[in-house]
This record gives sequence, C-alpha cells and structure tokens, in this order.
Amino acid sequence: MSADVKARTIFNIVKVEMQYINVQGLISSESSDEPIQIRRRPDVIYTSPMATPVATTPTGAQLALAFEGKLERKRVAILYRLGVLAVACVMVVLPLIYVATVVAVATGVWWHATHDAWWMASVGQVPRLMIFVAIVYAIPIIAGVLIVLFMLAPLWPRRHAQRKYYWVDRREQPLLYAYIDRLCDTMRAPRPARINLVADANAWVHIDNGWVGIIRRRLVLTIGLPLVAALPLREFTGVVAHEMGHFAQGGSMRLSAVVHRINGWLARLAWDESPVDRMIDEWNNGDTHWTMLLIGVLAKLGVALARLLFKALAIAGHAVTRSLSRQAEFDADHQAARVVGSDATAAALADLLYINAGHTAAMVSAQKGWDKRRLPDDLVQLADYCRRALPADVKSSIEASVLSHESRWFDSHPPLFKRIAALKKARLKGVLKLDAPATCLFKDFDELSKYVTIDAYQSILGPKLQPEHLVEVDMPVSPAASTAHRPRPRGNSPSGPARTASR
Repeated sequence: MSADVKARTIFNIVKVEMQYINVQGLISSESSDEPIQIRRRPDVIYTSPMATPVATTPTGAQLALAFEGKLERKRVAILYRLGVLAVACVMVVLPLIYVATVVAVATGVWWHATHDAWWMASVGQVPRLMIFVAIVYAIPIIAGVLIVLFMLAPLWPRRHAQRKYYWVDRREQPLLYAYIDRLCDTMRAPRPARINLVADANAWVHIDNGWVGIIRRRLVLTIGLPLVAALPLREFTGVVAHEMGHFAQGGSMRLSAVVHRINGWLARLAWDESPVDRMIDEWNNGDTHWTMLLIGVLAKLGVALARLLFKALAIAGHAVTRSLSRQAEFDADHQAARVVGSDATAAALADLLYINAGHTAAMVSAQKGWDKRRLPDDLVQLADYCRRALPADVKSSIEASVLSHESRWFDSHPPLFKRIAALKKARLKGVLKLDAPATCLFKDFDELSKYVTIDAYQSILGPKLQPEHLVEVDMPVSPAASTAHRPRPRGNSPSGPARTASR
C-alpha cells in the first residue's frame, strides 16, 4: 500500500478509534507488580472470524501434502530483465558521479596547495601582511579538506543500532518452518534461514548479513501476527508467497538487491549527519577566532553544495528504481496467485487494508493508554478486534481512498485496484488445497502474541517499560458485545518464569 493511501487510511482509522470503538474500556484497570509473564494456553487455537472454520486443526501430514507438486520455474520476461539491467546501469553511473565529484574537489585543493604558495613570497617581508596572506592561503585548504572528508564519510564503516526482532527457531515452531519450507520448495524460492515475529500488520523478507547474504541468498522472513490472526491459511500463504516471490528469481533478485543497497547508500549520503557536520557546527557556534569562523563558513557552504548534489543523485536513483519496484509487485502478485489462486491473493490484498486499519487503531489506543501508564498486553488480539469492529462507512471511506488513488512517480507500489484487476485477469487456480485458519501453523499463538507485544513496546519505550504497565485485554465475543466485558486480574503464568520478548 502506498504512503499516500496508508496516510489517509490512518487518518480514517484514528477517527474510528476515537468515535466508534471503545477499545479503552477493554483494558483492565487492574495491574500487578509481577514480572512480565504470559498465560500459556496450548489447547486453544485462536480462530479469526475471517478464517475458514475447520473441524480439527490440520496435522503435520496434511500440511505437508497441502501443495500439489512444484510450480515450473517462471521465466522472467525479457522486458523486465532489460529494465533491471537498465536500472542497474543507471545506479552504477550515479556512484561514479559521486567519485568524480570527490576527485574533482580533492584535485582542486591539491592544486591550490601546490601552485598558490607563491602568494606568501610575493608580499615581501611585511610581517602582518605575511600572516594575513598565509591565513588566506590556508583557509581554502582546510575548508577543502573538510569538504573532502564529508564526502568520504559514508565510506567509513559505521555501526547502526538495528532493532532485534523476536524470532523463533525450528525447535520452537516446527510446523511453521516445515510449512514455509514446503511453500518455498513449491515456488522454487530459497528457504528463509530465520523467521521473525512482530506485532505489525505487515510481512516482509530481507537479505541478512549484507553483501555476503546477497551472494549466499540468506533470507529472513518477518511475519506480523495481526495477519495470522485475521487471515485464513490460504490468504496468509498468499501474503508469504508474495514476499518470497520477490526472491524466486536468483539473478534478478541479486541484481535488484544491489540496486536497492546503492539507493539506500545514496540516501544516507544525502541526508545522514556526519561527524564533519557536527565539527563544523561546533566551530560556527563557538567563541572562536575569526579565521576559524571563516573556515567553518566556507566548509559549511561547500558541504551544502555537495549535499545538494548528493540529494539530486539520491532522488534520481529513487525515481529510476520506483518503476522497477512497481513492476516487481505485479510479478510477486502473480507468483502468489500461482500458489493460492487469483481470488485468494486478491482477497488478501483487500483484507490488508482493514487489518492495517485495525492495527493503527490498536496502536492509537496503546499510545493513549501510555499517558496513564496502562498498556494492553496483547496488541494482536486488540488489533483484530478493532478490525472486526470497523463501521461500514469507514470501510467505504477506505475503499474510496484506494479506488481514487493513481500511482505517482515515486510510489513503490502500483495502485491496489490495478493489482487486483491484474490478478482477476490472470484467473489462476493455485496449487494449495487446504483450508484452515492461519493460526494452525503456530504453537501457542496467544502466548506468541503477547511476546511480540512486549517486544514492540520495548523497541519504542526501552527501559521505561515496566511489568506493572501491562494490563490484560478482555475481548468480548463480538464487537457488539463490547459493553459486556469485565476486567480480569493478571495471574501467574503456568508456563514458568518470565521470558523476555527480544533476543
């Protein structure tokens, strides 16, 4: 979903959360001083009303036989290959412009230092004049060196504090891993090396371990549990198949990954603050000699001009890659439809709008609750309730926003209605032959939901989050029964000692 549509969706759902859904009343007013613990209810399988009901939870054997054979490898269209190659060539030219700029500035500084030294000899033996000329001679050299250092700063290795998501291994979730592996084998896509779980209404796949991961195709699959709670297995499989579909083509996948890494590097070059920026600001803001102020002003001007050039390169690279990204979304949709069918893939895309809206309402509720230091202990459950409680007029407003949206030059995704129309036109049946709730893949889904909720809070609040801030959410049977809830005190977890959400 594009940023424009998502922004309008968020606006609508915030209105819903404030005017229609009494989610604050679902949060217990009681809290305890116990460590952060989560109830363990292994016999309960959470089933969303959106899911197709089944009499029993599918067995591992049923899930292993859920796909009929393997899909034949889909050849990438020649025009798409040429597009990827053209974009890659452009993305190579942009760093070359950066290198040429650095070399030009460094050469200018070196030329001035070696060819303009005669300035000092030309003023004779007048001490004050010699000092003044020496200062005028040295200022461009120092400012030029600072500008070169600024332009070289992105090449220095820097450690970025990256969020560590809650993840599960094969021993903890064997059925989930087995099913995803079977899906990847069916699609002829690489299997993920790790699966992360989050409380976001999203799913994505990224390459782990930088450039080494690109070569080895080491992928990490991240699954948002609100999708699992809301979608039936067929639609959830379509979402995962879409994400894995981006990596089903080896050569194109690697080339696209390189293109996106270059694009991200150009963005950091244009907008990230470097140590040179901070040093120049300290000079300009401090009580220093006028010569230092002049050096700082000249360096600041040079850095501003260089940053302007880099912003132009970053915007050009971003614009060039967006058209490729939009086409890649159509291709990934087609890959998903080959697995689960066109109708299920289209239904999943439509349902994601309301799942995102419910998640946004839950997050707004949590933000309001934090003002009173009371946070719902299960964002996944709360988000699913908010999704089911969306009024019809708000759903219509969301749909109208989507239908009225046309793709723009910098959009990474094509309009949703065009994606659904392309799927309907393809009329693919798919090879998945099992209907069940997506939660059947997970062991102790309710417990996992609370783990990822704590992980989400910790990523935002850090050490500010304390056990007494979490209060239990008591969901009514249906949104209409929201007045029939009662608070439940939090008890000790039968599963044993507290377990931290992040690893």
